[in-house]
Amino acid sequence: MMNSALKELQLNEQIEDLSLAFKEIPRSDHTMTPTELAAFDDLSTTLVVDSVLNFTTHKISRKRRYLYGDEHRRASETMKKFRESQDWTNAIYSFLNMRSIKGFIEKFTFNKQAEFRDHIVRFLNIFSNDAGYTIEECNRYSAEGHKGAKLVATRAWSRGDKIDRLIGVLCSMKNNEETTLLSAEGSDFSVMYSTRKRCSTLWLGPGAYINHDCKPTCQFQSNGTSAHIRVLRDMVAGDEITCFYGNEFFGPGNVDCECVTCEKNKRGKFQSNSDEENQEPEPEEPGSKRMKYSLRSRV
Repeated sequence: MMNSALKELQLNEQIEDLSLAFKEIPRSDHTMTPTELAAFDDLSTTLVVDSVLNFTTHKISRKRRYLYGDEHRRASETMKKFRESQDWTNAIYSFLNMRSIKGFIEKFTFNKQAEFRDHIVRFLNIFSNDAGYTIEECNRYSAEGHKGAKLVATRAWSRGDKIDRLIGVLCSMKNNEETTLLSAEGSDFSVMYSTRKRCSTLWLGPGAYINHDCKPTCQFQSNGTSAHIRVLRDMVAGDEITCFYGNEFFGPGNVDCECVTCEKNKRGKFQSNSDEENQEPEPEEPGSKRMKYSLRSRV
């Protein structure tokens, strides 16, 4: 009994420390494993993003129950207060003190708890007054059941600008980790292919909400275990932050692409039936199987 009380006291002290000593823009490097990053991301998006949009955005583990009982309402209240007051410490402390979150972080070392805290902070930046962008509901893409999210600028950005408070987090995966972590459908948003490392790379954090466009406004720039976002074309408030996923991400020649540019140019999913009929079908090798998820090309 005494040991349990001592552990509870120690955890409470750690939560207080985590809530007071942090940076609004966390370090770009990290030591998270793919499993840790996936869990940290699912919990962070549940607490921060889903609480504002009022629906469940992308998750690596779809079936897991993340919060208990009334904690969804508590998370929503925390985000409402944060957006009004910009009180980072109060938001972090409120999240880490939830029963489900305390039960989750108590098994980690303090350094890992700090990495989880930092991941929450990355998502809180979406709603920072200094971010220069925010997140909105997006009903464009059929793969998401026309219920997804997009990032949009809240001020003017110029070509060459770096969006400091928008980052993607990278983590290389082994083959067995791909099989374990990625579901049979719906996980394509979370994977890039590293040509340098020649392996699949988990791609999460706020950057995972960036949608594809064949004429993108921005580009990914990797720096090891993270990727920042660089502006390619001048943007004004309301413009969507988009990047180019690759030439084959939405099928051969991106034939199934549903981006804004393809809609304007009547290409991809928006091309006429006559154009589709004139296209030669791409043969598959005998015995081959289509991948359960596609890979974004990594710049």
